Amino acid sequence: MNDQINRFMQLARLEKPEDRVDGIWFTAPGVDRNALTGAANELKFRLSTATCLERGDGEFDVIYHFVHESLAVNVRTTTKSQHMPSLARFLPSASWIEREMHDLYAVTFDGHPDPRPLVRPPQMPEGFFRKSAAESLLKESEAK
Repeated sequence: MNDQINRFMQLARLEKPEDRVDGIWFTAPGVDRNALTGAANELKFRLSTATCLERGDGEFDVIYHFVHESLAVNVRTTTKSQHMPSLARFLPSASWIEREMHDLYAVTFDGHPDPRPLVRPPQMPEGFFRKSAAESLLKESEAK
C-alpha cells in the first residue's frame, strides 16, 4: 500500500482500508474529526466532495471524498441521531457541502461555523430529500 495512505491511516486513526477500483475506502462509523482533518491538512489531501446516503435505520452515511495526486480516498462514517461533527472549521471546503446535506437530508453537523440554509427553497421543509419527506411532498402535490 502507498506510504501516503499508510500515513493517512495512522494520523486519522483509521482501520485497514479496502482497495477498490474507484479508490481507497475506509469505513469509520465514529471517525475522530480532529484526527481526520489533521491528517488531511498535514498530508495535503484535498476534500473533493461528500456524499450523503439514507440508511434504513433512520441514520445516514456520510462519505468524505479526498484526493491526493492520483489517489482517491473515501472515508465513510455514520450519523448518530442524525448528527455528526462538522469538518468545516478545520476543512473550509466542507462548509457548503455540509450545509447542502443539512438542507437536503436534515443531517445536523455539530459545530458548523455557518449553519444557514444554502440550497433549500423557503417553502420546502428541512430534509426534503429524505424518503419520507419526498413521499409526503409527492402525495401532497398529487392531492392538489
